[in-house]
Amino acid sequence: MKEQLSNIGLAEKLSKLSEIRRELKVAPIEDGKDQANSLADRIDKSTFGDISGLIKELAGIESETERAIFVDLLSKKHNTGRRAIQKDIQKLRKDDNVQSQPVVYSMNFPGLVDVVTDCEGSISYLIKDGEHLYATNNHELDGTIYSPPNKENMPFLLARYEEVSECYKKEDGDLLNDLIAYFKRFSCLYEKQWLIVACKVFLTYLQDHPDIHYMAMLLFYAVPERGKSRTGKSIIYVSYRGVHLVDLREANIFRYSENLRATLFFDLMDLWKKAVKNGAEDILLLRYEKGAKATRVIYPEKGAFEDMKHYNVYGPTLLATNENIHKILDTRCLNISMPNKPGEYENPTPEKALSLKERLTAWRARVMDKPLPAVEHVAELSGRLWDIAKPLLQICKMVNPEGFDDLKEALIEIAGQRIEDKKGSLQGQIVSILEELSPVDVPEWTIKTAEVLDKINENRPEDKKLTGQYIGRRLRELGLKTKLIHGYSEIFLSKNDFDILLSQYNNIISDTSHESLPKSTKVKEPENTPVSTGRLSNDDKSKSTQCLPAKNRMDSTSRTLVDIGRLSDGTIEKNIPILESDGVEVEI
Repeated sequence: MKEQLSNIGLAEKLSKLSEIRRELKVAPIEDGKDQANSLADRIDKSTFGDISGLIKELAGIESETERAIFVDLLSKKHNTGRRAIQKDIQKLRKDDNVQSQPVVYSMNFPGLVDVVTDCEGSISYLIKDGEHLYATNNHELDGTIYSPPNKENMPFLLARYEEVSECYKKEDGDLLNDLIAYFKRFSCLYEKQWLIVACKVFLTYLQDHPDIHYMAMLLFYAVPERGKSRTGKSIIYVSYRGVHLVDLREANIFRYSENLRATLFFDLMDLWKKAVKNGAEDILLLRYEKGAKATRVIYPEKGAFEDMKHYNVYGPTLLATNENIHKILDTRCLNISMPNKPGEYENPTPEKALSLKERLTAWRARVMDKPLPAVEHVAELSGRLWDIAKPLLQICKMVNPEGFDDLKEALIEIAGQRIEDKKGSLQGQIVSILEELSPVDVPEWTIKTAEVLDKINENRPEDKKLTGQYIGRRLRELGLKTKLIHGYSEIFLSKNDFDILLSQYNNIISDTSHESLPKSTKVKEPENTPVSTGRLSNDDKSKSTQCLPAKNRMDSTSRTLVDIGRLSDGTIEKNIPILESDGVEVEI
């Protein structure tokens, strides 16, 4: 009876298979009927030892429906779960597919946490699927088979899969404090700056996060033997895919950036001079911005459009140098002061950072698909400084909320130092002189450019005075409007715009109320002079800003002028910083 039912079931299934083939317009089963019957018969007569061979045969069937029918027959014959048989078939088909398709070596695709080593030391992808982690030797995505590169092609120590998996299962509230304690084993920094460094390390693990658009560079600038290299290496060994470089070969940088998405530590004696010599300034200037690309002509023989290649150069960056860097690169950096604290410190090695690196990799897996917390704008941080500081504040709010105010204070101190540095520049001197010559309680006014020039040149030797044309260019750099009135240049100022300049160069905001608007700000020219300066109010047209007002914004006696710029005879002063050589400044 059982044999009859079995035969009837098989006949029905083969009949159904023929109908499906006709509907799918597959070759008639008559040609393969004997083969189908043969496979069905062999399944029906098979023993336990025949299962492996039959599964391999089923894996070769292209039709999923036909394959499913035979899987059902094999499952019932040996009382085995269909899902187990299907998994074995899928593995065989996947292996065959991998062998038939070209392998793409990659370390970057959606869902990838990082590349890790398994218990046997082999390289595997660590992939996040939902809330679960798994390791695999290859990964198929959109028809492409990805495989990790060989271990010797990765210039950093890889985390271990088992350790990362264990760390992933539990929250790690002590990670930031442990990270700072690790850093202190190798060098000395001011306490608040350790918080900046630690948050920067966390940020390297989220460089590809959709909420991150800018990555502040950490700059270690000091005289030799202050621990710059030691500090940088301790950071890079624990960072996401950290690479320590003592050169600026653009071919290497392109590959580390494009293929590895590495965190790079440039450790050079004179970083900017080396960058200029190697033509790599654009790479350094662009690394802080997501999506930035450096362009090179690689194939000139291919003609228009085909001759160029655009390299992705974005990535976390650390800089260490004994010489000053260009001021434009400096705006992309957070300067980390190196205190003069010699002592007995450990030597950093990748092995000493491995356990923390595994915990950080697990942290990345937990938060890589989570939005970063929102933070309010900090008034003292403006422009580019806010762009690069915001991600650090977001990271701190996520991993160490109680340290948020300390980090904010540390960043504000950096902003204050930037303002102090600006005061000594020629632009800072101009702003200070404008402040000195400006009246109070006036929303709009003018100042003669000649007065500004006289103030700048009053302590200079005759052969080192700056020209009006040079000062005019510096005024335009500051965004100030000038206009020729009766052949003389005048600077037009408004309270709101000038207050912004003061905050950027002097950190002083005028206390004039916006409610003190006069009835008119029309300029009236004095009758007996060829040039007038300033705007007159209707309340008192007898007064002119041609003379200094009784009440000025600051006392001019406290000012000193720095010898910077172009001389009146067109030559360049010898003590001009390299940033303004030839009277030209590069702005990015």
